[in-house]
Amino acid sequence: MPLADNLLRLRVTDGKTIEEVAEGAKVPPAIVASIEQGRRSVPQKALRALASYFGVSVEALLR
Repeated sequence: MPLADNLLRLRVTDGKTIEEVAEGAKVPPAIVASIEQGRRSVPQKALRALASYFGVSVEALLR
């Protein structure tokens, strides 16, 4: 799953915990964890917030 893999890779590369990413992106930690595990469809607002947090486009997160 590209989104799950990309989000996990970005988080680990930055040395961040799920909680740190969630706080920085203003997204609940449960959503971040669920996305990384491939168990959740992602609200567009959360996708935009995560992309912004990591400084990438939404398209880059999804590929």
